Amino acid sequence: MGIPSISIMLHGLIKLLYYAKCYDVTIIRIGTSGGIGIEPGSVVITDTAVDSFFKPQFEQIILDTVVTQSTELDKELAEELLNCSKEIPDFPTLIGHTMCTYDFYEGQGRLDGALCSFSNEKKLDYLQRAYKTGNRNIEMESSVFAAMCGLCGLKAAVVCVTLLNRLECDQINSPHEVLLEYQQRPQKLISIFIKKCLRRYNPK
Repeated sequence: MGIPSISIMLHGLIKLLYYAKCYDVTIIRIGTSGGIGIEPGSVVITDTAVDSFFKPQFEQIILDTVVTQSTELDKELAEELLNCSKEIPDFPTLIGHTMCTYDFYEGQGRLDGALCSFSNEKKLDYLQRAYKTGNRNIEMESSVFAAMCGLCGLKAAVVCVTLLNRLECDQINSPHEVLLEYQQRPQKLISIFIKKCLRRYNPK
């Protein structure tokens, strides 16, 4: 969970792909997120991961140098996934920016952590500015995922369902059975995409 964990996982995975001599690889991260100005249960396909300043970049300290990497994701893949969503009319799916943070509480503008150094008004102002710049959800992995996949020449996408609208609340209030159904939505979308890919390579 978070940038350090997915970074470690990606290093291992990408090395395995290299030694296995895999090619034409597509990697898709699916998960959950907090929505910004959209209804809970919406599925967001990320076109660009942005940092807490709404910049499309991932900053990493390597030795004593700050290295900045692009966090643009594959636009054609995002559009293809959006087209696949038309086969599932049960829930809204959209393309938007995803804000990636290092922290679950103050870093995402939550008021309900052990520490909070800002008011509800400042929180709402920040999240509304995020919405105006194209951000539709918040999570904690997309920036390093986009950066590493881009550096390694891997086609990649991020598809996350939103569990709440952060402009309305900080806590998840939906019943357990509703959340379970929400979590299956990215899986349903990606399963349709995988089936289309299999038909493409095996038309018979």
